Amino acid sequence: MKRILACDDSEFVRKMIKRELESSFDVVLFKDGLEAYEHLKENPNFDFAIIDGEMPNMSGWELIKRIKQELKLYDLPVVILTATDEDFFKNEAFDLGAFDYLKKPFKTGELQNYIKAFFKSDGYKEGKVLVVEDSISQNKVICYQLKEKNIWPISAYSGEEAIKLLVGGSDVDVILMDIHLPKASGIDVAKALKRDERFSYIPIIGITSASGARAIEIMKEAFDAGIDDFITKPYNMIEFYARVRANISRSRLVKRLKEESELDFLTKLYNRRTLFRFLEHLVAMAKRGNEKLSFFIMDIDKFKEVNDTFGHQAGDEVLVNFAQIIKDSIRKADIAARFGGEEFCIVTPYTSLPEACVVSEKIRKAVRENGINVQGRRIDITVSSGIAELDKDDDIGSLIKKADDALYRAKQEGRNRSMAYKDGEFVCCPK
Repeated sequence: MKRILACDDSEFVRKMIKRELESSFDVVLFKDGLEAYEHLKENPNFDFAIIDGEMPNMSGWELIKRIKQELKLYDLPVVILTATDEDFFKNEAFDLGAFDYLKKPFKTGELQNYIKAFFKSDGYKEGKVLVVEDSISQNKVICYQLKEKNIWPISAYSGEEAIKLLVGGSDVDVILMDIHLPKASGIDVAKALKRDERFSYIPIIGITSASGARAIEIMKEAFDAGIDDFITKPYNMIEFYARVRANISRSRLVKRLKEESELDFLTKLYNRRTLFRFLEHLVAMAKRGNEKLSFFIMDIDKFKEVNDTFGHQAGDEVLVNFAQIIKDSIRKADIAARFGGEEFCIVTPYTSLPEACVVSEKIRKAVRENGINVQGRRIDITVSSGIAELDKDDDIGSLIKKADDALYRAKQEGRNRSMAYKDGEFVCCPK
């Protein structure tokens, strides 16, 4: 069931939203922006958000800003409840990250029909496009043009912001990018993205207002940098939509083929081979930028007993459900993989050892307290975890060995615990 966040300071409106939606959705209500923000920090797993614009403690406008910029929930669809159209535009809600608004009061059934239609069509079902344009007005115009054709736009106003959005987990089909950006040009950004395996398959459409010989020169340089297609301003709208849609189709085909080769067939997490490819890149990036990176191995305790007691089909379902718990507990920027058998690995960029301990304990407690549901019955299992943080002298092999040694120590000390390798010693993570 889809989870809906609803935030409004009016008790009457909250009751009305709950009454409208509870038969079809899991609705979580909040009375002001601050309450919703504090909850999202701990539990960000929502599929849709309905937020009132004007509220005490923290306004809806400020809440959206924090959702997108601080919590980095770029793909959470947010609709603003507002009294007038002017409020939406006056408060620059679209620039903050809201994609639509509903005027209050709404008629009975209107809100439920709106959200059902959104999920039925998979939101902006034609695709998602990252619009990289430093001009706020031009960015806005392009985004509106895309929305008109049921394409979900995500705005970035510099190359650095675009890369940050992608690294943060924003899932897009196409990048539509102005060539003339401040600091790093569109060509520089394209070169960086095409060197990164995580994003190299995403088609990039360059945009320029240059004409004549200068435009031809820019296009040649852009294609050499890896840009896949080109649009010159002012552009014909029929050609604009045709190029965007063609590149979305191409991107989705490549993505599907890529996933088939990279994912574990059972759990749909990354497979071991892909894990090592990502690790190589992320370790090099962390060292180059002197950034934190943690790695941990999680193992289902006494998994053979599950297979022996309930059968291998039930054992497979336990693995699938455990993989889902991992997915629900990590950020989109993190990498989770099935290492082999009942062992799973997680790579957490920009994450210190204590922070990784918190993630590991969150997963461990979720498994211990809730068990795993298989065909309507609960199977009680526990998991053990070994965690290591990247040191300047580490390579991939030594990082994995430290985590594996910590996992072995966790098993020795009774299982159902998270053990960290720190300064040559093993430390149990706070429970």
